[in-house]
Amino acid sequence: MNEHVRLYAGTQHGLIIWRSVSAGWQQIARHFENGIIDSIHGCKQSPEKVFVGVTHDGLYRTSDGGKNWGKVLDGDIRSVSVDPTDDDVIYAGVEPVGLFRSEDGGDRWQEITSLKSMPQSVRKNWWYPQPPHHGHVRNIHVHPDDPRTLYLCLEHGGIVRSFDRGESWQDVSKGIDYLDIHVIANFPTLRDRYFVASARGFFTSDKPEIGWVRAENGLTRDYFHDFVFLEPESASESPAMLIATADGSPGFWRRENRGARALPSLKAPMDGIVDANH
Repeated sequence: MNEHVRLYAGTQHGLIIWRSVSAGWQQIARHFENGIIDSIHGCKQSPEKVFVGVTHDGLYRTSDGGKNWGKVLDGDIRSVSVDPTDDDVIYAGVEPVGLFRSEDGGDRWQEITSLKSMPQSVRKNWWYPQPPHHGHVRNIHVHPDDPRTLYLCLEHGGIVRSFDRGESWQDVSKGIDYLDIHVIANFPTLRDRYFVASARGFFTSDKPEIGWVRAENGLTRDYFHDFVFLEPESASESPAMLIATADGSPGFWRRENRGARALPSLKAPMDGIVDANH
């Protein structure tokens, strides 16, 4: 294992950083111990530069692999994403629903105000069940082939898309009846096939503007929070997908013996899913 690899984990009690060593992983630091970490994103060209969103506080940046941190944006930060083609372009999503962009690596920020100019018929869905009942931007997807294409997951509120870096937006939530959206991403070898994890279903679409269809394909749980794609070992193999899922919703989990989490895996875009952890 490469001993220069660092792993950043956000928790309800701060950030934990591990370093890979010959025997596995070694914890090397903890930061923001009184903070809730909802989002983390690193830079491809400069992996020692990482951004961390601290809920109700702000967005922080490290340029030395997590040794030192400095706040670069105030606000209730719920998501952060670095343009996969340009480390200088960073997006930050906040509560209430709002989106900011920096084009100089996080030094200066500008709000993308066009998002709040969407029709009232769309904005009426931007809410949250707990006080103060404001929705927020849960996930920001910058398309790896065309960074002008942005998708935002709103919790609650649906999915909105822009083809012009946020100058204009359209709602692309058709087919998802409960608009508590967590993560969206496109399949690595099928750039126009998207998957979405939501609080009441896992969905896919080749044309989000037309609508979404369910993609559980064997999953027995109904709450989906995160998913990631794993690089295949050879070019002839399809990327695998790991999905974080559970029974019910957070309110249901608070009851004794109701957590029932799982980590299913998907071996191909529409193949069967294997439940790896009961």
